[in-house]
Amino acid sequence: MNEKDVIENVGRCGKICTFCKDAAFCRGCGSTSAECAKHLTREGCYQYHCSKQKGLAGCWECDDAPCDMDVFSMDNNIRYRAFVRFAKYEGVEELGKCVFQNMIHGIRYGEGKDYDQFDSEEKVVQLLTKHYLSDD
Repeated sequence: MNEKDVIENVGRCGKICTFCKDAAFCRGCGSTSAECAKHLTREGCYQYHCSKQKGLAGCWECDDAPCDMDVFSMDNNIRYRAFVRFAKYEGVEELGKCVFQNMIHGIRYGEGKDYDQFDSEEKVVQLLTKHYLSDD
């Protein structure tokens, strides 16, 4: 796994598909066989279908992101909201770079791990940018 792999596996919602707990059977929403297990709606992943319908690469390209639907609901993981907002303003490549740099410095990504210990998006972003933020 390298930085490019992480960048290329940022899902439409900002999740890093490669590190998802469902990565063993799902190759991520960027693949032709997206089988994301995040199904809070009958139709499946709201973010996947919504961004695809709007012709967007991901939620970070949407004016309304993060919305309050599915993985961005306030009852859900705050990491998703923080990551997609970061990608919206800093770029999806920067998001991938930050996650990768943190990973090699021991900051763990995934459900219930290091990014999930906070109660605000700002604190998640502080951890996200701890080891890397591009100057360009």
